[in-house]
Amino acid sequence: MAGDPHRLVGVINAANRPRAEDADAVHAHLFEAIVDQRLPPGTKLTERSLVETFDLGRRAINDALKRLVWERLAVAPPNRGVFVAAPDAEEARAIFAARRAIEGGCVEAVARGGSAADANLLLENLAEEHRLRRAGRVREAIRLSGGFHTLVARLSGNPILEEQVRLLVARTSLVVALYEDRAGLACWHDDHEELVALIRARRHRAAVTLMQKHLADIERGLRLDRPSTEGIDIRLMLARSP
Repeated sequence: MAGDPHRLVGVINAANRPRAEDADAVHAHLFEAIVDQRLPPGTKLTERSLVETFDLGRRAINDALKRLVWERLAVAPPNRGVFVAAPDAEEARAIFAARRAIEGGCVEAVARGGSAADANLLLENLAEEHRLRRAGRVREAIRLSGGFHTLVARLSGNPILEEQVRLLVARTSLVVALYEDRAGLACWHDDHEELVALIRARRHRAAVTLMQKHLADIERGLRLDRPSTEGIDIRLMLARSP
């Protein structure tokens, strides 16, 4: 529709369009954009913008959005559309409580029964995260930092726990985006190296204690009394880099 005054000409094109062939791929793009904080809490996920962004039909877009709502990464108030979720302080505390319970068990399982190869995978994750931070690629580093926790869950050998941790990490990204206090969160990711050392030494009790303290420290480093949201254009946030 060349004469459509609402179409954003040039924002999405063949060179930067995110690659997606179906609803699963659209969901994966949106999920990743939420985890690395390109799509902040409160962002409206408009069907029209997403159809234009992915060059797919409404059915695929709606299926992807329904999945995000089911995962509680998005909300759909009646007659208002779909928005990236904006957890309140009570929900934020519940998310961290769930993570401490679940991830304590995951890291214990890895420290008890994990192999040297498992520890090496975690070290590779950390090395890449540090490389990205040094290069100033903060969003990618954030994704890898959350990936450390999902990797621990995967190495525990329990796929149900892995899926729960994956979703909780994504919901934590929303919480951090809303309530981040940069001073309070400056060094929280440094615990990951010590966790790997405890896993390699098979000190499972100490690993559980540190994982739970680590998550509690992240929660304490947030300012749960001051939410903030900002509107953005989702087409710009989902466009691929050249």
